[in-house]
Amino acid sequence: MAGSNPIRPSGGNPPVYLSAIASALGEKIPLVEIADDVVREQLGALHSQGLKHCRVTSAPATQLAVASARRTLDGVPTETVEAIVYCTDTAPEKTTTGDVWDFLLELGLPGTPATVVGGSGCGNLGPGLAVARDLILAGGVSTVLLVTADRVRDETRYLANGQTALSDGAASCLITSRPRGTAFRIHGPASSFKVDIGTATARPIIVAKATAQTIQGTVRRVIEPLSLAPADFRYLLTGNYGLSAQAFLATSAGIPLDQVYCPLLAQVGHCFSADVLLGLASLLETDQVSHGDRALLLAMSPRSWAVAAATYVAPDYPASVR
Repeated sequence: MAGSNPIRPSGGNPPVYLSAIASALGEKIPLVEIADDVVREQLGALHSQGLKHCRVTSAPATQLAVASARRTLDGVPTETVEAIVYCTDTAPEKTTTGDVWDFLLELGLPGTPATVVGGSGCGNLGPGLAVARDLILAGGVSTVLLVTADRVRDETRYLANGQTALSDGAASCLITSRPRGTAFRIHGPASSFKVDIGTATARPIIVAKATAQTIQGTVRRVIEPLSLAPADFRYLLTGNYGLSAQAFLATSAGIPLDQVYCPLLAQVGHCFSADVLLGLASLLETDQVSHGDRALLLAMSPRSWAVAAATYVAPDYPASVR
């Protein structure tokens, strides 16, 4: 049963924890009111897939990132933040460098080293987690601020391959060498790319088969070193995709469909790579996890996939079992 086994080490590495999740989202707008011709054409399909609203703002992604990061850092001494990982695939307002500098200045951390992670679209959280974790394990850092922020610029909000609607938003958390209050211990992650699928000439069944096989392989790379199986996970958290896409991803990951945790689909829509953090925050806010419960995290784009395992660590448990 998920959560019944003791927490195992991750390949002999020291533990790494995720905590202090926060977010900053655009205004909640019913899909029927979105000024987007493609969304209106697909409105019936989106409703049937569980979508009702999306989040909209004209604020730059960096402003969303700052607002979310400030909430994560509320009560945290800023001098303890030793590095920042900023994930985005939104075209910069100035340049990537200029945007990051503005972000650091507005956040009040002008001397903190920052790394920008992109290129995985809605799956950027995966490589972002990997970079933050490596900074802890190999970089001599104990506290990393991880932020992911994106918004729709000119293109449609309709995302055909996820049967969903894109939303504007940011999410953030701390990645640390010791748990800070309520936390998740992070194992992995592992990433896979397959950019030669999904071309205009590819048959949908071939794309689906290749995607499923890649997800299966990436899941194995994370869970087998932990001596775990898909049945050991209580939840699967992935992007806020439509119900059909959720079923496909659950089958590919080897997780029963009723264990997919996606409570924000109807009210939030698909906030790019922020969705998984939003889901973890919801688990905590609704008190749906107990010490030792495991969640499989799947952050993805149409041609890249990242998987991590998260184990809930209750703040009242002794440090020796955390």
